[in-house]
Amino acid sequence: MADYCASSRRGARRRATRALRATGLMGALALGFVLPHDRGVARAAATSHGAAIIANVAMTTLPIGSPSATGAPTTTTTATSTDTPTDTPTNMPTPTNTSTPTSTPTATPTSTPTATPTSTPTATPTSTPVPTATRTTPASTPTRIPTRIATPTRIPIPRATATATPLIPSRRFKATIRRTNGYQIGAYYFSGWSHGQTNNLTPVLLSQPFRRFEPIVTWYDDSQAQVDRNIGQAAAAGIDFFAFDYYDLARSRYPTDQTLNEALGYYLRSRQRARLNFCLTFIDQAPFIPRARDWPGLVKTWIAYFKQPDYVRVNGKPLFIVFSPEHMREIFKSSKAVRAAVAYLRGQARKAGLPGVTVAVGATLTARYNPARIPQLESEGYDVNTGYNYHAIDGEHYRVPVPYRRLVQENRGMWDRVAAHFPQPYIPVITSGWDQRFSYREQKTAIIYAGRTPAQFACYAAAARRWVDTHAKHTVKEKMVLLYAWNETGEGGAIIPTRAYGYAYTDALRRVFTARHAPVCH
Repeated sequence: MADYCASSRRGARRRATRALRATGLMGALALGFVLPHDRGVARAAATSHGAAIIANVAMTTLPIGSPSATGAPTTTTTATSTDTPTDTPTNMPTPTNTSTPTSTPTATPTSTPTATPTSTPTATPTSTPVPTATRTTPASTPTRIPTRIATPTRIPIPRATATATPLIPSRRFKATIRRTNGYQIGAYYFSGWSHGQTNNLTPVLLSQPFRRFEPIVTWYDDSQAQVDRNIGQAAAAGIDFFAFDYYDLARSRYPTDQTLNEALGYYLRSRQRARLNFCLTFIDQAPFIPRARDWPGLVKTWIAYFKQPDYVRVNGKPLFIVFSPEHMREIFKSSKAVRAAVAYLRGQARKAGLPGVTVAVGATLTARYNPARIPQLESEGYDVNTGYNYHAIDGEHYRVPVPYRRLVQENRGMWDRVAAHFPQPYIPVITSGWDQRFSYREQKTAIIYAGRTPAQFACYAAAARRWVDTHAKHTVKEKMVLLYAWNETGEGGAIIPTRAYGYAYTDALRRVFTARHAPVCH
């Protein structure tokens, strides 16, 4: 690791020296030859922090409660006593608005960035080769199934501008299908945590009682080091892939929104990349809703990602998740046109040499659903049903906390309804939490599920594992589970290790899915 750090600094110095010779320091900075990561090297020798960002080293020095070096799984998970610490923030204002929402929130999640953000500097990803990543896998580490040696397609780093974007020259590396004890566990990843003023890292999160929920890796994910650490923590938790939220950034007029896809670029260049797979979740929600005429360009971009050897596949085809079927109808104006758009996506993928695309969509059926929703969604041509999260589907009131167990019950009911009423396979979603007191924008209309504990979450995850085991005819053969979310802290739905709970939630997930049998909770 020290050799890697030294060579990285030498390479940085060489780049800085060439730029300085050609243009001088300020000219090099202005022209972008001295990249953000290298500027400190151009001025003075950088401090050696590289080793701290490599998860393999960090894994050996995790605090108590973190995944151990051996990772020996626990085969049972039981609920703790009622005095177990919960995620419910203390010293919260007493709720005063007890009215029922005039428009009952649907199970489709609200848009993440909506308020007008201010400008913040963006670290533009560099054209860094993706190296071969090899390591010795402990016996308890999620199994890896080797596939053929593949050369990843050079793909553009996600940006919103129309100017030429740098490409990632990827080296040949051994692609693997990540599995944890026979399951494939995916976690939604929201890349909304950049430095500077944003509408995600708000004063609410930076003050008490919420600041104690700061991730151990810090709030930010706008650097290679931070994304590397996220990958390491997720892999240690038994997560097999990140489902990156993907936004059509060109549709947003807010400058700060332009960083919302950047973690995907850092993942693709990461030296930790081999530890996780990835797929895309198309967030078709305002202000990111494209026009119908934008669809071919988006499809072309997505196919470049689909061709990556570590892209997640279902039924042998790249998995592409559509956030909202309602907004797809808004884009294309009819279900018939949505079907044609989905068919176009598959057709273009086949022309690019892929076997097609498995298109999943966020499907919801509340207990009092409209029966017409079923044939409507079926007619639109999706292959698989799933969801992003489910909440506010049983008469919850604004700013009136209800027990976390109610969220679990609502979600388990959703799994059964969607699987029973649609012919398409269903991938169950674990809504790990939902508490809008964490959101600056939703203080007056917060839907709150309170009292989450690691033990309750473990029982919830165990229920998802059992559901997959007992519904083989209603789910995908990959035995897949999706988790909301890795880092949706601003909506109270994250399991990323925090200063408040350490690795309690990631440990719980790992124990549940690495146990010989699904734990039983009473």
